[in-house]
Amino acid sequence: MQVMKNTATITGTVTVSTDGSALSNPNGPMGWGWAEHTDTTGGHIASSTGRDCDCGGASNGTNQIGELCAVLQALRTHRGSYCLIIESDSQYAIKCSTIWLEGWKKNGWKNSKHEPVKNAPLIKAIDREISERPGPVSFTWVKGHAGNMYNEKVDSLARGYAEKCQAGRAPNYLPYEGWQSLISSIYGHSMTIPDNPSQAPQADDYLAADQTSRPEADKDTTKEGSRNRVSNSATAPTIETTETTETTVAHELLAQIRSAADQFNLAAQRLENASAHMDKAIASLDEAIRRFDDSSWDNNHQDTLF
Repeated sequence: MQVMKNTATITGTVTVSTDGSALSNPNGPMGWGWAEHTDTTGGHIASSTGRDCDCGGASNGTNQIGELCAVLQALRTHRGSYCLIIESDSQYAIKCSTIWLEGWKKNGWKNSKHEPVKNAPLIKAIDREISERPGPVSFTWVKGHAGNMYNEKVDSLARGYAEKCQAGRAPNYLPYEGWQSLISSIYGHSMTIPDNPSQAPQADDYLAADQTSRPEADKDTTKEGSRNRVSNSATAPTIETTETTETTVAHELLAQIRSAADQFNLAAQRLENASAHMDKAIASLDEAIRRFDDSSWDNNHQDTLF
């Protein structure tokens, strides 16, 4: 599928949700994602790529790098004169893009401890995009994992890509400044910036179209699909025979198959329930990490974040 650049004239306000994820924060597979609120634009897509979402990540990184990459890519794909609202559940990403960067610029990009600001390449790029954009940009904080449809979508995009990086099923896909921030941290010592990296990653059909890390089909094959396969085996045509012994054996085999099918279905149900509990635990852990990071920054403990 060929991606066509969007040349339509956009008016009004466009809202884009962003999110970052790290499976083991810090120093674990990371992801980023953005998604347009197409329900408020009548289905029209404003991004220059002609897509309503995109995602990426790397095999190693931090949640903060993922959050900032998502904001930067949302800005780069929405450079029009229309009003742009960026929604994020990260106080860190919002304050880096608005309040804190003004002080850092005055201090020569040094923090309160007179140390280099972490993730400065990404923050500087975000500042440039906002300053050079014809239309205004504003940020809105939303509570994470609270049922917000688009926040859940970008969380799924970011976390899903991080999971693919962890499994070796997706390539590293970051903006150039994301690579710079990663390499300059202690978590990128074994990584190198790609040759001739572009300022923004090119849209990729497979990545951008992969909107969720857990397709419904996977759930079906875990539970109902497995049950159907076993049931088909249990109801396979039987061979009638006049021999009593053969009939008895056939009935016993069918009974054993049905019993095995019931046990399998019960195990599948338990596995699905355990998976649901694990998803909730992961969501709670993500929220706890965000709260810790935000409170650390609010208390000026900037040396604890990456």
